[in-house]
Amino acid sequence: MSNIQSTIKDLVFFYVKTNYEKYLKDNNIINIPDNEINNVIETLYSDRKDHLKTFLKQSLKELLKNEYPGDLVILNIFTNIFEDDAICKNRLILEIRMHQNKTSNIDFGL
Repeated sequence: MSNIQSTIKDLVFFYVKTNYEKYLKDNNIINIPDNEINNVIETLYSDRKDHLKTFLKQSLKELLKNEYPGDLVILNIFTNIFEDDAICKNRLILEIRMHQNKTSNIDFGL
């Protein structure tokens, strides 16, 4: 994986984690109920997809400075990442379920 792709992966993880934590705080909950995860992801993904792309592009420009490869290269990478919304949403659903299972096991000392 190239450095740019690795940086994008890290930025996406940061963005999703930040928005997940904000959702929990805004709704005054500890975890998203399992039966609501699909609907939450559907809504958040649809509402935030364009913002995520903007966040990634601006962050890459700031981080890479003179090594920024240009908007065309970044847009091509975005096309590959975001070409299948269903796969992206399913990945988010799985990641949130795994995270919540892991944190609930820690909370209960399991």
